[in-house]
Amino acid sequence: MKTRSVGIVGVGHVGAHCAYSLAVQGIVDELVLVDVKEQKVISECQDLRDSVSYLPHRVEVRGGTYEDLKDCDIVVISVGTIMGEDHSRLAELKHSVELVNSFVGRIVKAGFDGIFIVITNPCDIIARQVQKLSGFPSSRVFATGTGLDSARLRTVLARETGIDHKSLVAYTMGEHGDSQMAPWSHVTVNGKPLD
Repeated sequence: MKTRSVGIVGVGHVGAHCAYSLAVQGIVDELVLVDVKEQKVISECQDLRDSVSYLPHRVEVRGGTYEDLKDCDIVVISVGTIMGEDHSRLAELKHSVELVNSFVGRIVKAGFDGIFIVITNPCDIIARQVQKLSGFPSSRVFATGTGLDSARLRTVLARETGIDHKSLVAYTMGEHGDSQMAPWSHVTVNGKPLD
C-alpha cells in the first residue's frame, strides 16, 4: 500500500491547524513539516505526535527541508506574514511572492511530482506564481480561493436563519479578498431558493 504523504511549508497558525486536521482525520500516513523557524517545526511535530498517540490510526510526523518534500503526494503552501486586521490581502503580495520564489524551485528540482495547494495570501495570485515557477499544469496547482469565505457565509446564514448549515448551499465567487461576492440568487435551503 502506498504511503499517503503530505508536506506543509509554513507551520504558523494556518499551517499548524492544517497539519493537525490532516493528522486527526487519519487521511495521511505521513506529514512532513517545513518552516524557516526550526524550533517551531520541532514543537509542532511533538504536539502532533502527542495528539495522534490516542487515535486509532498511525501518522508519522517529522520535520524536514524543502528537498524532503520530493516524495509527498501533496505540498500545502501556507507561508506568510499576518499584516494586521485592517489590511487588504493584496498588501501581502510582494512578501508572499518573494517567499514562494525562494523555495518552489527547490522542491520541484528535488523531484516533487505531486500537487501544490496554496493557502498563502493572496492565494489565487500566489497559486499562479507557483504554477509558473513549478512548470506544472493548472490541474496540479490549486488555491483555497473562496472556500473559507463560502464556509463563513454558510455559517452566518445558519446563525441568522436558525437552519442547519448542512441544509444550506451558498458560496462566494471571485478572488479571496475585497473583490469577492455572494451570488444570492444561487443560495438554496434544502434545494429551494433562499427567497
